[in-house]
Amino acid sequence: MANGIAPDTVPSHQRPRRRQWLGLAVVIAVVAVATVAVPPLITPNHEARPAPSSSPQAAVIAAASPSPTAAPTVGVSPSVRFGPITVEAENLDNSLTGGAAPTECATCRGGARVRYLCVTCQVIVRTTVPVSGERTITVVYETDGYRALKVKVNDGPARTFQVGGTDWTTPRSFRFTVDLPAGPVRVALFNDHTPAPDVDQVVIS
Repeated sequence: MANGIAPDTVPSHQRPRRRQWLGLAVVIAVVAVATVAVPPLITPNHEARPAPSSSPQAAVIAAASPSPTAAPTVGVSPSVRFGPITVEAENLDNSLTGGAAPTECATCRGGARVRYLCVTCQVIVRTTVPVSGERTITVVYETDGYRALKVKVNDGPARTFQVGGTDWTTPRSFRFTVDLPAGPVRVALFNDHTPAPDVDQVVIS
């Protein structure tokens, strides 16, 4: 010990320098200030996000849900309407029984009519109506003189109509009303007592 001062027992190369301590203190102070003043720079961004669905089905339902502004689509089928139906007596879809047979006719619609109608000789006109209701059935025929024709619709009773004509080249007609169900319709024309007129066509209106 010289001059009353104890010598430093720590070697000079192991003693920290004052500049190093001062620099470390400044860095710590800057970091502390930055943490308080500008938290987003040192803290993670906690932006609000929708919580994930706990059920995969919920995600599917949410994706399939229509937009609130989307208008619902409603399928509307057009109403079925009835229109006049015309069937030629000689049509291949009809049934001819007994000796009933088609013959050429220049004044008939379609160029032919059905003749030789009797009790077992019938022409059964077949068609289909889309809706039920009361309908008018018109039968177009040709005949020379006065004759009778019986008409039976589906399984209903036969109706007898007295008709007349001047020759086999002038079309004539008669009509009646009947309630028809929707679906297939059969109109049988015949005469089981006397000769019948020839039938050209049947119109349902």
